[in-house]
Amino acid sequence: MSWIHELSSLELAAFVVGVVALLSVIGVALVAPRVRSSRLHQHFDNGTIAGLLSALIGIYAVAAGLTAVAVWGNMVDAGSDVSREAAAIAVLYHDLGGYPPPLQQQGRRALVAYTRYVINVEWPMHQKGELPRDTLRIIEQAQRSIVSFEPATEGQKIVQAQVLQSYNQLLQAHWQRVQAVRDTALPAELWIVVILLGAIAISSCFLLRVDSFAMHATVTLLVAAPIALVLYFIAVSDHPFQGGIYVSPAPYREVLEKMLLLADVEQGGEAAATGAAVPPR
Repeated sequence: MSWIHELSSLELAAFVVGVVALLSVIGVALVAPRVRSSRLHQHFDNGTIAGLLSALIGIYAVAAGLTAVAVWGNMVDAGSDVSREAAAIAVLYHDLGGYPPPLQQQGRRALVAYTRYVINVEWPMHQKGELPRDTLRIIEQAQRSIVSFEPATEGQKIVQAQVLQSYNQLLQAHWQRVQAVRDTALPAELWIVVILLGAIAISSCFLLRVDSFAMHATVTLLVAAPIALVLYFIAVSDHPFQGGIYVSPAPYREVLEKMLLLADVEQGGEAAATGAAVPPR
């Protein structure tokens, strides 16, 4: 059911609430007349059934609430992974400033290319639940610049150690983001439990004795509406990189803008020092 995560937040809300409401009304229309014609209410009055309904709703509230909290926690963790990777890119770009000009420019260009690749290629794939294959090849371009640098002084050795540490942090953040795209989703078994508990809670409303169909349907819808909204929230937050609510690539865009701005400033400074004109970017 991957098509569900391709819906916008409003479309998904309308779909979930509409389906639950429709099934609830159909259930009242089909089950309530049979219940009234049976001898059920000779043994159980509406008060007993209401007590059962309250217990079922309480069980559903606990299960669905814990599920919603877990799903939102996954969303927050995925956002933290993205922010951590963007920060690692910015730190590594700054640390490469201690390298000689040829290696510095090569490494920084690789970081800019990697950030653009994340924004323009990886993110559209993430929103489809897919993973790219060429990411490591782009990162390795920066790695070659780091490995090829041979420090000659104590200061350069410190710079090299700091760059290697920043590069390792970038790799770690990258893999955490990829894992979040691939593994962050509720298991099907948990979805079945949450949906069945909601269906059981709504179905208990069918046992109430209400002579007016409109009033019976209204009471059932009042119980079904909160259940539908909780299911919508879980569904819209289930995949952090898909659906109506998803992790934004804004941190990468901000880092990319700062890197390009810094490159323009440095290029302007070099041109001013040499007396040459700054070529257009």
